[in-house]
Amino acid sequence: LGTTRAKAGADGFVRVDRDYVAQAAELARAGGCQHFVLQSSRGANQHSRFLYLRVKGEVENLVQAVGFDRCTILRPAVLLCKRQESRPAEWMAQQFLRVVAQVFPTAYSVPVETVARAMVASVLQPGEGKVEVLENGAIHELGKA
Repeated sequence: LGTTRAKAGADGFVRVDRDYVAQAAELARAGGCQHFVLQSSRGANQHSRFLYLRVKGEVENLVQAVGFDRCTILRPAVLLCKRQESRPAEWMAQQFLRVVAQVFPTAYSVPVETVARAMVASVLQPGEGKVEVLENGAIHELGKA
């Protein structure tokens, strides 16, 4: 799940990135899911003035409220990936961050493959409690497993 505000407008972005994700969590719980893994964003905060960060913070709270036995929330920094759609500004930022990552590998970005490995590893390893929030550095560490 996920979209951009530019593509879907503010209402569409909220619907896809918050409402659909919360509904998917509720359906998963009703189907017997005990551990939910959510990819959020660095800086997620339900009180943010920025729509993106506010929606990410809101969905984190909604997913936690579903009542899973365990919930892992990943908050990656800028995702390094190849996209099918054209996003010139994002492409330029990624090129810059790939260079920065040579010096500060866990500070500002993370490859999507690392996030995916961290998500799988979080399910396979014992948790640190009912809700575990993994920031970018922890995602890099877990993604090495």
